[in-house]
Order: sequence, then structure tokens, then C-alpha cells
Amino acid sequence: MRKSRELLVGSWKFGFAKVSIFILLLAISSNLFSQKISATVDRDKILIGEQIELKVLITDIDKANADVSHWFDLPDSFNHMEIVKRFPIDTISAEGSINYSQKIIITSFDSGVWQIPAITVSFAEKLSINAMPINISVLPVDVSNLKDYHDFKEIIEVKPETDWLFIGSITAAVIVLVIIIFLVIRYFNKRKLRPKSVSKIFSIKDVLHQLDALQAKGLVEKKQYKLFYTELINICRNYSDHQLNNYSANKTTDEYMLMLKSRIGNEPTLIHFFQLLRLADAVKFAKFIPPNNECDDAIFDAKTFVQTIYHFQFSKKD
Repeated sequence: MRKSRELLVGSWKFGFAKVSIFILLLAISSNLFSQKISATVDRDKILIGEQIELKVLITDIDKANADVSHWFDLPDSFNHMEIVKRFPIDTISAEGSINYSQKIIITSFDSGVWQIPAITVSFAEKLSINAMPINISVLPVDVSNLKDYHDFKEIIEVKPETDWLFIGSITAAVIVLVIIIFLVIRYFNKRKLRPKSVSKIFSIKDVLHQLDALQAKGLVEKKQYKLFYTELINICRNYSDHQLNNYSANKTTDEYMLMLKSRIGNEPTLIHFFQLLRLADAVKFAKFIPPNNECDDAIFDAKTFVQTIYHFQFSKKD
């Protein structure tokens, strides 16, 4: 009888211990799963070469029970997308919990709909939390037919701060230079100069012939896109420099565009040519491969550009 009572008491204590352990594990599990993760982007639609900001935020982490054992690691290049910059992981301590966040700058040079994969963070207890994948739409350069397309903004000239001390120190030299320039101009004005004939190399007929010859080379069919766009832009630059008395050989694309502003009387043509310049940069520097129909459109835009300069210059002279 006594042994039966001892066995009953021992069985009751063992069962109570099992229930206590179960409740403790349940409480720990509930505490571990209180973490929350979110992955967001500042926009889900960009043009080729533009950048987006991915922000990953993990909140309500109990430091005493749930250490992060593996932070997510996106490769430098994935799904036609590239990481431009990774910011350090920020740690924010709250009451009894810790929050982590990280920002990543991403871009893409391939048009299409690409996906940022699911973000997974693991903890020391072999538990993990996931954020949903994010779809990003990368639009081609020519998006003028889209409803939400915004045209080129005006190029903003950055004015440097005036250094009055420097100006004062070279005032005398500037005065001398102005006098020399005045005398040189006066000298050449007295000379009877023959009117300069337009070189055949820069006539509108020969420029159009150069563009036709470039297209006939078949560089696009040979997949030599970089060489095709380099020669195309060089032809347009040489002609515009000659007609507008510019020198853009050592200028960047933005500086060249700034030189053309307000020099051509057809704004739509100028906008299409600016888009062609951006596309050429994407091909030359970002290894972007445009479809063949865009290469044909590039020849058309280049011809329209040189013809507009030709007619505009003659209308000014008339």
C-alpha cells in the first residue's frame, strides 16, 4: 500500500515536471516569434540606370533570448540587378528589445520586371523570419508614351560661391587681358576676310551620307553596339560643333547637353536627341544591350537632329 502511494506521488511529480517544461518552452517560443521583419523600397518602377533604396527593418528582438545568427546577404549582382551601395546595419535599443535596420541602394541596366528575393534572417535557436519578395519594373529609355512619363527637367547650372579675395587679386591681370583682346579684335576687323566656305565634310548631305554608311556597316547585326553608338554620337557632335561654333570634344554628356540648350529651335527634336545621348552612355558604360529597333530609331533621331540644326542655322541667316 505504501509503495503504491509512493509510486502515485512520483508519477504525479513527473507529470507536473513535464507540464512545467512544456509551458516554459511554449513561453520561450512565443517570445522568439515576436520578432517582425519588413522589406520596403522607395519606388517599384525606375528607368534604366536609376537607383532605388531597399530598407530592411527587424523589430521586437529580445536580446536575452534571440540573438541574430545570420543576417541576410544579397549578392552584388542578382536577377539583372546590381547593388550600388550597402549602408551599415543600424541598431536601436528599446525597452527590453532591439531593432535592426539596413539600407541598400540597387540599380538595373536591363529593362523588364525583376524580383528582389525574399529576405531571410536566422536566429541562434535555428528559427528564421522572412520578408516577401519585391517586384521592380525597369523601363527602357524611350518611355514617352507612358502616362506617368515625366519629360526631361531643365538642366540646373550650379553657381560656385564667389571668391571676392581671388577676384580682387587678379583684377589687374584681367584689365590687361581685356585690352589685348580689344586690340586683337580691332586688328582683325580691319582686315578684309574672305567668306569661309562650308567644308564638304560638314555639309548636311555628307553628314546624312555618313549616317547611312554607319548603318550599312552592320555593326548592330554584328552585336558591336558600343562601336555603333560611339560613331553615331561622334558624327552628331562634329556636325553640331561646326555649325554652332562649339567645341565639345572634351565635354561630358551633361556639359554637351548644356551647350545645346536654347541653341536649337525645335524642343521635341532636342529632347529625343538627349534621350539618344543617355542611351549611348548606357550602352558604352553600363554594357546595356538595346533591341535592334532602338538602334534604327537612334539613326532616325540622329538624322532629325542634324537636319534641324541645318534648317535652323539657315533660317537664322535669312
